[in-house]
Amino acid sequence: MGNQKRRKYLIDIRTQGPFLLKVGSVCAVGTLLLCVLLYYLTDEELGRSFYSVHLRLRNTWQILFPAVLISGGISFFLTIGTTLLLALRESHRLGGPIYKFNVLISRLEAGYFGTDFHFRNGDLFYGLGESYRSALQANRERIVAVQELVHSADLLAQDLQSKFLLIPLPPEERAALEKSLEVVVRLREASQTLDPGTA
Repeated sequence: MGNQKRRKYLIDIRTQGPFLLKVGSVCAVGTLLLCVLLYYLTDEELGRSFYSVHLRLRNTWQILFPAVLISGGISFFLTIGTTLLLALRESHRLGGPIYKFNVLISRLEAGYFGTDFHFRNGDLFYGLGESYRSALQANRERIVAVQELVHSADLLAQDLQSKFLLIPLPPEERAALEKSLEVVVRLREASQTLDPGTA
C-alpha cells in the first residue's frame, strides 16, 4: 500500500473539542483585551492631545502610536503567555499517557500482562488506558488458565516418564513417549516466559 495523504482533518469532539475551545477562548479574550486597552488608552491620549493642541501640533500617528504600542504589547504578551501555559498543560496531559503507553507496550513485549498501572483522571487517553486494562485482564485470565493446564500436563508427563522408564517398549512407542515429553518441556518453558502480573 502506498502512502496516502489525509485530505480531510476530522475533529474528534470528545478529545480535541475542549482543547480547541480553550485555544479559541484565549484568542478571543486576547482580542477583547486588545480592543478594550486600545479604546481606553487612545481615548486618554486623544483627550490629552486635544487639550494641549495649542502647545504643539501632532499628527494622528504620533497621537495614537503610544496607545497602540502599549495595548498591543500587553495583549500580545498576556495572550502568548496564556497560550503557552495552556499548551504546556495540554501537552502534559497528552505526553504523560504516551510515555506510559510506551512503557506498557515494552512490558507487554517482555511478556508481562499485569494491570497494575494508573492513568490520571484528566489524561486525554484515560478511556483508552481503561480499554487496554480490560484487554490485559482478559489475556491474564487466559494465560493463567493455559499455565495451569501446562502444569497439569507437566505433572502427567513426569508421571508417565517415571512409570514407563523401566518398562521395555517398542522403539516407535519409546520415540513417541520421548517426543511427547519433549513437547511438554518446551510448552512449560514457553509458558514460563509469560507473566500474568498483578491486577
